[in-house]
Amino acid sequence: MMKRPIRILSLFDGISCVQIALHALGIKNYIIYAAEINGKSIRVTQHHFPNTIQVGDVTKLNPYDFRDIDLIVGGSPCQSMSGMGLKRGITTKSGKIIHSLTQYMEHKEIWLKSEESYDTYFNESALYWEWIRLLRGIQKYNPDVLYLLENVRAKYWEAIITLTMGVEPHQINSSLVSAQNRERNYWTNIPLSEITDQHIYIGQVIPGAVNGAGFRGRKPRKNDVVDVPLSKKGYFYPITIRNDGKSNCLVTCQRPTGFYVDVVNNVYPITPEDAEALQTLPRGYTGIPGISKSARFEMIGNAWTVEVIKYFLENVPAALKRSEKYMTKNKNV
Repeated sequence: MMKRPIRILSLFDGISCVQIALHALGIKNYIIYAAEINGKSIRVTQHHFPNTIQVGDVTKLNPYDFRDIDLIVGGSPCQSMSGMGLKRGITTKSGKIIHSLTQYMEHKEIWLKSEESYDTYFNESALYWEWIRLLRGIQKYNPDVLYLLENVRAKYWEAIITLTMGVEPHQINSSLVSAQNRERNYWTNIPLSEITDQHIYIGQVIPGAVNGAGFRGRKPRKNDVVDVPLSKKGYFYPITIRNDGKSNCLVTCQRPTGFYVDVVNNVYPITPEDAEALQTLPRGYTGIPGISKSARFEMIGNAWTVEVIKYFLENVPAALKRSEKYMTKNKNV
């Protein structure tokens, strides 16, 4: 183990899944600065990890204040890039696409001079450029800082993020180490340990479950029997049942978006505890006093799959030790 604490900056920290992963790996000698603005998520984090240093809004952080950071982690908001979302990408609310940090900083200067809130000027996914702003700023002081960025798979924006990060993403489906189908990209300079399929199925985490299920809206097709009124957009919501023993991907929503079926295809909604288990969080992790069921579903959908993150984080101490040896050897150069 390293003698000094690992210094971590966790952007969009949410419920601090990074700390769950660190503790599961036995890595407890660290100092973590968490950038998060959701009060309920902060309450969950501080309940479990009271030594977390909360630093607030990422748009207000100065890279100089974190110049001695060893590791930057975080998953920037992805709703506008997700295939399940509006697919608008990284834009202003007026629809101007933002392809670079330079463009973003120009828009940020305009926003700062206005009286608008951030989310009335930008869409949520524009916060990706804050991730890059802070990474680039910290790299001026520590070019070897380790980083781990998670985001959804979306072809156009995947290419933009890859170009900006300068590394190819690891494309990992959480189904390898959990009972949830959840495809994500991870851009990092941390070595990745080999991930093998653990063959975990939904019945192992939700007793009685056989397959995941969901209700996804679509327009009627030629042979559909539709016995319910259509929505205003002409959609109806037939149940879709998986056949691989996994759950659908959990999404950010204040209600159950996950369902499962039993052996005779009875449909049941998942509970917050089920959602935690599917994300490989400890059961009951978000169930602290004063946190509603709807808030729990939302923060779990926003969370990382802990078992995936562990494969990256387990290599951090060794990577930092190599960096320390190099820096010590060359400190007088």
